[in-house]
Amino acid sequence: MTWLGDWRESKPRVRQAVKTTIAACLAYVIADFLGLPQAFWAAVVAIFITQANIGASLGLALDWFLGSLVGAVVGGAVAVLLGHSFPLRLAGLAATVLVLAYFAAARPQMRIACVNAAIIILGTPVFGTPLASAVIRMIEVVIGTVVAILTMLLVYPSRAGPALASHVSRTLPLYFQLTSDLLTMALTGRYDETAVATTSAKIRAAITTNAALGQQVQTEVAGFLADSPNPEALLTALRRLWHTELMLARAVSSPLPASVQPRLRDGLQELRDAVGALRVDVSEADGDVRGATPDMAAVEAAIAKLNGTVASIRDSGELRNMSMEDAIRLMTLDFALEQLRQNLKDVANRRHELVKLAGSRIPWRRQLRRLLQA
Repeated sequence: MTWLGDWRESKPRVRQAVKTTIAACLAYVIADFLGLPQAFWAAVVAIFITQANIGASLGLALDWFLGSLVGAVVGGAVAVLLGHSFPLRLAGLAATVLVLAYFAAARPQMRIACVNAAIIILGTPVFGTPLASAVIRMIEVVIGTVVAILTMLLVYPSRAGPALASHVSRTLPLYFQLTSDLLTMALTGRYDETAVATTSAKIRAAITTNAALGQQVQTEVAGFLADSPNPEALLTALRRLWHTELMLARAVSSPLPASVQPRLRDGLQELRDAVGALRVDVSEADGDVRGATPDMAAVEAAIAKLNGTVASIRDSGELRNMSMEDAIRLMTLDFALEQLRQNLKDVANRRHELVKLAGSRIPWRRQLRRLLQA
């Protein structure tokens, strides 16, 4: 069954390769049929715009179209003004690229404006006047863009919603792992900075990917190409959970006060076991978001027990006998645990949003299917 597992893992890449090939070939055939002198440019545009999902392609298509339009207008104007003098064209190229690259620095996708302007400025007369070259370049970009988008919609259509749901489900165990490790450190009094930094880096990368996929989801919804729910609340809940874990890390970065460790031990162990059970449940799901909402009863009971212990320590006046640093660390732990309870509950209660994201569809395709069936 190894070959079957390998095939399942590589199937998305195979589909992506097929879509890219179809888009590139079809764009080139259309541009060549229309007699465009550099039909290959349409194929190049189609290759770049054919992304992993519709939302990513739409965002890149808009960037390429706007960038190409800016490059064509600026490059055409500069070429007309400077004529065929090599020194003047070189100076115009330098000035144009300098200005466009400056603005593209804030939006790397717009670097295509520099490329388009350079092609037009340095173009040879055999392809026509600079104005004709600019028009031809825009036609090639439009052909490549339209073909790529249609290919994404019709050939193995993939949406950002299911991709986001799968990514969140696959990376969710990282959050539980970090919490479990921090609770173990609180119990042992030995803080492992390397382990915390390693897991935190993975979570940070996951959050960055979530943000990019979330933007692609919103792009699809805005273009009426998906019925996905707004993922912002889910992504915010995950970011808050990570920030709470960082607060918990600060609280356990040094051993807890020796005078209260015995009373906190049982609650910390119960909470670690409860979080560990959640991590196992999520890991066994292996990216499947259709499971039931995780049971948070054990987590809430353990945190309530810890909060009660800290409250009794505070009410008994023991804090006055601690150093300022120990007292602050204990209060930080108490606050972080309460925030952890709320954030874990919030993430668990948003399982239905993951299910909706995983089941995202293109609205008009569903309506068209109903019309055909009627």
